Amino acid sequence: MTTLRDALADLLENHDLPVDEAADRHISPDFRQRTNGQWDDRAGFLARITHLRSNTQEVTITVLDEITDGSRYAERHLIDLLGADGRRVVHEVYVFAALDSDGRFVRIEEATVMAEPTS
Repeated sequence: MTTLRDALADLLENHDLPVDEAADRHISPDFRQRTNGQWDDRAGFLARITHLRSNTQEVTITVLDEITDGSRYAERHLIDLLGADGRRVVHEVYVFAALDSDGRFVRIEEATVMAEPTS
């Protein structure tokens, strides 16, 4: 079973691992994500991750809460992003998700709030 921390580490931090390979480890082929009300399919999600990865020089993920119950998964984390332009953004993210039979994310629904002002 994957965790969101493991998935984000491979998708955003591990530049030696291609995004598609990282996604195959953690994300189901039928994946869908809703962020603040906006749905994306796997292709849309990977496009956002690829863009974010190429425009971020440092990522720090701090898991605050995490629970799994069978195929249900919930987690809360802080994500601290230092952009290529030197701007820092910190968000607190609330996640409810479902895992497929292989333990990969098939659905993630999240709400994101600004944790600290951008600088």
